[in-house]
Amino acid sequence: MVGLDRDPAKRDAFAAGRSPVAEPELDALLAAGRAAGRLHVAEALDAWCHRLDLAMVCVGTPGGADGALALDQPLAAVAELGRVLRRRRAAAPLLVVLRSTLPPGATETRILPLLAELVGAPPGERYDVALNPEFLREGTALRDCRTPARIVIGERAPGVTGRLRGLHAAPTAPLFEVPFRVAETVKLVDNSFHALKVAFANEVGRLCLGQQIDPQAVMDLVLADRQLNLSPAYLRPGGPFGGPCLPKDLAATVALGRAQGVALPLLEAALASNRAHLAHLLAAIGALVAPPGPLLQLGLSFKAGTDDLRGSPLVELARALLAAGYELRLVDPDLDPERPPRDGAAGPAAAALRRLDPDLDRAMAGARLAILGKPLPALRARLPADLPLLDLTRLRAVHPPPDAGPA
Repeated sequence: MVGLDRDPAKRDAFAAGRSPVAEPELDALLAAGRAAGRLHVAEALDAWCHRLDLAMVCVGTPGGADGALALDQPLAAVAELGRVLRRRRAAAPLLVVLRSTLPPGATETRILPLLAELVGAPPGERYDVALNPEFLREGTALRDCRTPARIVIGERAPGVTGRLRGLHAAPTAPLFEVPFRVAETVKLVDNSFHALKVAFANEVGRLCLGQQIDPQAVMDLVLADRQLNLSPAYLRPGGPFGGPCLPKDLAATVALGRAQGVALPLLEAALASNRAHLAHLLAAIGALVAPPGPLLQLGLSFKAGTDDLRGSPLVELARALLAAGYELRLVDPDLDPERPPRDGAAGPAAAALRRLDPDLDRAMAGARLAILGKPLPALRARLPADLPLLDLTRLRAVHPPPDAGPA
């Protein structure tokens, strides 16, 4: 193994078997590697270019003033590898492994074109590229390496990164081989989620202390719920939250903070984010199909198994689509014409309720887009394969895309 760094102080530390950063156990491992002759230090790769099987790019991507990641260091490292690869004579292709945090699309639009230009050949025969984001925490990096929660490998095509599997010391950890953009994004989303959790807990702390309540006792009860709070529940992209409880209680919590003079910007932003998500969905529908459509909406009550229309984002969606001039057909098996739903004909759902049709075949005739608002597997199974579907139960790209239709 050979290590390359432009900083002479770091090279000197590695050459002496010392870590240039404070990290438990790392000094001993480096010293053992140097003593065994398995760890080498170089200023340039020229002398090693024909012996390499795998090159790992582990350089920084600091954030700029606007928050965007700077790619100068990984691009410089990849450029050096590209020049080496042009001269390299070896039977097996060199696997270039990117460990740096990259923005989505950087590997496809910046790294691969740069390598192809410098090497004079596309990936495949002389080299290939993998993205292996690291999820290591300072101070526990070795422990995180030995017992990872999962291993993520972004690859250009299935199977080209097989050599990477043997590098990980935790063969029992789940391994995910995914497209480059997924691997790039998950690192950013992971750390954003961690930051979100810290900020949420601290807002709870401020709110509780303002009421002379022990915040640790409150969070003990929150953390005791492993069915919803500490679980995959509510963590799949889909439709906005709604119903009679979540919006009301979130707004009440924000109001309580305001009354105390306690800032709760994260919780306030959750309400704004929910409104923004509905606006995003409406814009996405408008980009897919222009009024008058027609559109088919499956679901009006706020979740499956209930006829409750109070606070339903599907009611808001229907009202906005009608206001935008769409011909809207509505089907909801949870709404019984013989039993008035909560928030009935005189409420905000009145206009939408008049569009309800118990006959799915009639409702979907001529529809250019179906919108699935809640889990209704029996109805979904009856949708034709060529009817474009916007699934709000698990948000994905619409497929097949709608035809252009009338302007």
